[in-house]
Amino acid sequence: MSSNENIPKLPAKNKSELTEQVFQAIVDSGETGIFQTELCKSFSIDSRDGSRLVGNLEKQSLISRERILYKGRWTYKLIVKKIPQLKAERRPIEIASVEGAPCFSCTFQHLCSTEDETSQYSPAKCNWIEQWVILDTKKGGLSNSL
Repeated sequence: MSSNENIPKLPAKNKSELTEQVFQAIVDSGETGIFQTELCKSFSIDSRDGSRLVGNLEKQSLISRERILYKGRWTYKLIVKKIPQLKAERRPIEIASVEGAPCFSCTFQHLCSTEDETSQYSPAKCNWIEQWVILDTKKGGLSNSL
């Protein structure tokens, strides 16, 4: 576990800044995570506010909370789930890269989901997308537009 000595104590100007700093501290704790009580101490947040703050991060699916007994008290171990892409890393979408994609005219578009792994309608299981990619790759389309 990370000790709270490694967490920078920066004064936060507003709730959004504090949330970003707390999330960064959880990210910095790596795969082992950090205890919520230690995080609250590091940022001088009372347990109620700390719980709300990490609860919001959990609702955004950025972290997971695992209830655990730590130093004789119940707390949560906070582990990062995913790190959002930085805006600088994102590239603009080129229209040519999706031109002719079967999704735009698909009858099952309203059922298609990347979230529901059990659904038969998913981009990962779609034969039409697979055929489109194969044909477009043979033409040199997708590789040229990426």
